[in-house]
This record gives sequence, C-alpha cells and structure tokens, in this order.
Amino acid sequence: MKSGIFERSTLLKCRLLSNFLFMFLTAAVAIFICLPAVAVAQVKQDSAGVPQEEKDKYKELKKAVREEKIDKAVQEDQTGNDPRAFSNKWMPLYRYTELDNGLIQRDVTAFGTVAFSKVVGMFYELPLAQYRDFSDVSGLPGGVPTDAIGVGDISLKFLFRPKALDFTYGEPSEMNKKSGSVLFGTDFVLPIATDAALAGNAFVFAPILGLVIDTPVHGFFAMLNLYYFDVYKKASAPETSRYVGRWFYMQPLTPPGKWWGLFFLMPEFQPVYDFKTKDFSLWIGVELGKILVPGQVAYIKPGWGIENSEQTDRKFTFEFGYRRFF
Repeated sequence: MKSGIFERSTLLKCRLLSNFLFMFLTAAVAIFICLPAVAVAQVKQDSAGVPQEEKDKYKELKKAVREEKIDKAVQEDQTGNDPRAFSNKWMPLYRYTELDNGLIQRDVTAFGTVAFSKVVGMFYELPLAQYRDFSDVSGLPGGVPTDAIGVGDISLKFLFRPKALDFTYGEPSEMNKKSGSVLFGTDFVLPIATDAALAGNAFVFAPILGLVIDTPVHGFFAMLNLYYFDVYKKASAPETSRYVGRWFYMQPLTPPGKWWGLFFLMPEFQPVYDFKTKDFSLWIGVELGKILVPGQVAYIKPGWGIENSEQTDRKFTFEFGYRRFF
C-alpha cells in the first residue's frame, strides 16, 4: 500500500514538473514575442516629437542592422544545418513515416531555433498536426480506433558550445585552417499530445554530447549522441533506455550563383540501440537542399530503415521543408 502511494506521489511530482516546464516555455515564448511589440510602442511614444527625417533614418538603420545580423548568420550557417551556429530560424516541415508494423504517420511540424547567445541555443520541435493510421497494424484489439489526429509531444533541445573547447586543425596558414567544436546539451520530450494514441505517455530526457568539424571541401561533419531515459511514465508505456546517434555530413554541390547556385547534399545516419530489448536499428536519410536566396532554404529528405530489428522501427520516411533566418 505504501509502495503504491509512493509511486503515485512520484508520478504526480513528475507530472507537475512536466507541466511547469511546458508553462515556462509558453511564458518564455510569449515574452519573446511580446517584448518587441512593447519596445516598438515605447519607441513610438518617445518619438512623437522627432522630425520625420530622423524617423526615416532610424528605420533605415534598424533595417540595416537586421539585415547585417541575418547576413552574418547566413555566412556562419548557409544551409541552416550546422548545430554549432546558433541563430534564429523558422523551419516548418512535413514528414511521412511508415513503420515495419504497418503504422503510417504524417506530421506537420513547427520546428525552429532560438539563439540565446553565440554559444547557447534552443531547438524546438512540435507536431502541430499529427495523424496516425493503425489500420494495417496487426493484432489490434477489437473496438480500438484505427486512426488518431491531434497535436503530438514536444521536443526541446538546448545546446551549449564552450569556446574553450573550440579547436583548429589543418594547414599552418590561418586562412586555410579548419575548425571544430564540442557541444553539450539536453533534450526534453514533454508528453503534451492531445490524444493518447499520439503520445509517448512519458516524460523523456536525454543528455547530448556532440562534435562538429569542418571538412577540406567547404562542408562539415557532425556527430550528436543522445541517451534517452524516462523521468516518469504511465504504467502502459514501455521503459525507455535508448541510445540515438545523429551523424551527418553536409557537402555543397555547387558554388553560390544564379538559379543553379548552392545546391547541397547531406546524408545522415541514425544508429539506435535499445538497452531494454537489446535491439539495434539503423536509419539513413539523404537531404537534398537548395539555397533560394541568402537566408532561405528549401529541401527534400527521403530516408530508409537499413538494419531493423523491431516492428516499431522506421521502414521509410519522406520529409520536405523550408528554412528561413530572421
């Protein structure tokens, strides 16, 4: 009896923590959005007696500063894929996923990054519209709905690039040296799905250790390593103890130019090992992207499960999206 009370108390505390983190994020985003509006209102009030010519100069200066900020971010990370380059980006995407057990999932996802500083950033991923089709999944109990639609669980990643661990290598000339960075971070997966059939039914956490290095041919190679475990879960949810790797290599295919300029290719490998079931799987995706104009990128990304050992492993995925610096 005491054990059950203790478990319920622990579960309640973890749920409260999850809700607190979600409310904290909501408040932070609201402040992030509202502060500029308040600042603009204050500027308008303070500039009531300023000549129109001075106002025009201020607008031009503000526009130039914003464009310079975007240009600098684009120079550091033209494709929007470099995890060590923290900038503000909005990256909506659509993803189709088919699992080995026949489940089909379609996601319209709000994905983006927020730069807190040059060395700290947040990556958020929220499936605003997630649809799961269970009609081809065998063994479902009678009367269970064969599909579900709603908002999915949110993922919040925080990355930190300590400058003390940045390094260079390569040719003696400073102009030709290549750089590398070590990254540390965390990933919080919060169970906020609007339908139980869309939820992981667990608050999952992962520490992150990453390495990013430049390559001699104007690209970069990144290795992000995550270990997921559940902070709390419902009784119906399986235990989580899983390693996930995200290893990818970005290579420009054409130099910047006119309509044909900067295409890029980014193959990605995701090894996954489940410590509970002792199963290993490997997924490979290939992203083909195009820089439309500086600060705007479009891409497509098919992917395949190569070494699947569980029915819930990915069999095929297809994704397309758009990235915009702001």
